[in-house]
Amino acid sequence: MNVRAHASDAGDPTLRAKRHHGSRRLRRLRETQELKIRSTHRRRKTLTRGGVIASFGMAMLVYPIVGTVLPYADTVEEIPGVVVGEAPSTAHALLGRGPQLVEASLDAPSEKEVANAIAVSDTYTVSEYLPDCQPTGTYPTAPNGQLADSNLCEIAGGSLLWADAAIAFAEMNAAYTAEFGTDLCVGEGYRSLAKQYATKASRGWLAATPGTSVHGYGLAIDLCEGAFQGSSKAWLDANAETWGWVNPTWAKTTKWEPWHWEYEPATTAMDLYGSGSYGNGVTD
Repeated sequence: MNVRAHASDAGDPTLRAKRHHGSRRLRRLRETQELKIRSTHRRRKTLTRGGVIASFGMAMLVYPIVGTVLPYADTVEEIPGVVVGEAPSTAHALLGRGPQLVEASLDAPSEKEVANAIAVSDTYTVSEYLPDCQPTGTYPTAPNGQLADSNLCEIAGGSLLWADAAIAFAEMNAAYTAEFGTDLCVGEGYRSLAKQYATKASRGWLAATPGTSVHGYGLAIDLCEGAFQGSSKAWLDANAETWGWVNPTWAKTTKWEPWHWEYEPATTAMDLYGSGSYGNGVTD
């Protein structure tokens, strides 16, 4: 039947044109299908390659970043100026809050430390406990027992001392009073030359030769009876040197005079027990 149809159409130009047109249409359809198939293959290849590259990129870039950041994720709470849940300002994000003062607790110097500073200082200051006493910043140069009244200051109890020794005593006495509730009792301080002669006459060998006594420079005190005994003596032994006052070596060896105390910074500066005035002699 088809053969006959084709044969019968052989002389019909219209039928031949229709068959030719149909053949081109089929060919275009086939070519379009083939193109879609090729495009699909290319897209699959591109996606596959892109996935591999993307995975490689994740492995090379993202993992190191995440691996570095995650262990410190909580440290955002420690950044100055940054509050979790709140967006920080640009300045805070870049600079934080700036330098922070570190809280420190420093103990105030003790009374003894302050006194030590005063005792070893080259600069003498007026004591609040003896405000009218003006320090000299030097040591006596006038003859023993002949000091000017202007260089002497009255301490608690009425005795006189060289101004700088008096200021040191006033500071020490304030600490003593805080401990015992009463002033440190002093029986005698500065001795004029006339007083030294009188003392020598009454005490004999216990007193220094007139003109050589440390009392004659206003640098020594004799304590009242009781002040150099018991808890008072123990306190002095432990603390008096803080203010430069000592019971000298000779008063504990050559002669026993626990009542006799001297202002050591001055006696040392004047070399009273060395190659100076008295050598190693006893100088009450």
